[in-house]
Amino acid sequence: MGDTRRRGADQRVVVAALFVATMFITIMDSTIVNVALPSIARDLGVASDSVDEIVISYLVSLAVVIPASGWLADRFGTRRVFLTALAVFTAASALCALADSLSQLVAFRILQGAGGGLLTPVGMAMLFHVYPPADRARAARILVVPTIIAPAVGPVLGGVLADQAS
Repeated sequence: MGDTRRRGADQRVVVAALFVATMFITIMDSTIVNVALPSIARDLGVASDSVDEIVISYLVSLAVVIPASGWLADRFGTRRVFLTALAVFTAASALCALADSLSQLVAFRILQGAGGGLLTPVGMAMLFHVYPPADRARAARILVVPTIIAPAVGPVLGGVLADQAS
């Protein structure tokens, strides 16, 4: 009995940590490119007023995918959808770093937003699945961490990357 209880506690810790980390990166990713937009425009050889698409494409894609997350999780399972979304988000992030043109970067940001749009609601469903109803409010408090810190870290990290990396 004690072993089962410990395994449940371990599962809650893993799910909570994974959810906080993915929520952090999806929130941070919505702000990280903002300060780097002039550098991105210069590197891609486009007018600085045309790079707004980079931010908008990510946010629109994120918002469009969120409503489908419940159906996808019910149809394919929360774990499978979450891991697939994480893989899509990670691969799209790498592709964004390799983009050679504005159109490629926008396409990869759309893909990145699609992955990110699934991570938060499906992660929340997983979090609430492993916590009993009595502990869910306490578990939801951990969401304060990425929600407060990520929007502040994004622009700083974006600025450092734009200044120190290509």
